[in-house]
Amino acid sequence: MADYSKYTDHELLTLIKKGDEQAYAVVFRKYWDKLLVVAGRRLNDQDEAEEVLQDIFLNLWKRRQKLELRVGFDHYFAVALKFEIINRLARQQRESSRNENYTRTITSLVQDASGNFDLELLRTELEASIQALPPKCQLVFRMSREKDMTNKEIAADLGISEKAVEKHVGAAIKTLRTKFGQYLPIFLIFLSK
Repeated sequence: MADYSKYTDHELLTLIKKGDEQAYAVVFRKYWDKLLVVAGRRLNDQDEAEEVLQDIFLNLWKRRQKLELRVGFDHYFAVALKFEIINRLARQQRESSRNENYTRTITSLVQDASGNFDLELLRTELEASIQALPPKCQLVFRMSREKDMTNKEIAADLGISEKAVEKHVGAAIKTLRTKFGQYLPIFLIFLSK
């Protein structure tokens, strides 16, 4: 059995390209801890740091046939980690911005002229819209959303097919979306609290 610890990064890469899992494991063990410290510091989240490293090492294995090292694995991992962290932070920023926009939009939609939330008015409008649905459609929708039943459970309970349940829920959501627009899912969550 070969002593992989004596191989250079370029020799290890040659073996990895051939599918040598032991060479891959040597690289993994050699760099994981160091990279985890750096990623954890930059992301301030150990779980996120581990996910980043898992993605990097998975990509290394997937791309092993095409991978070329200009310097060594330390340089490869430094660049890969930098870009992965930039991508993660940018995604977090976009999600945070999107959540802030949703919050602002919801706030403006449910506030009355005095600046107070009028949740009761919103609940009343939502309830009136649900009550305006056809009886079977209304029943299926309430079982789905208020009782948190699965389509299979609703179908068994009402003696109808799962396809019919899907059709009723879809029709209810389409009708409610006409009134409440793209914010319907948020209103349903917001009002269920």
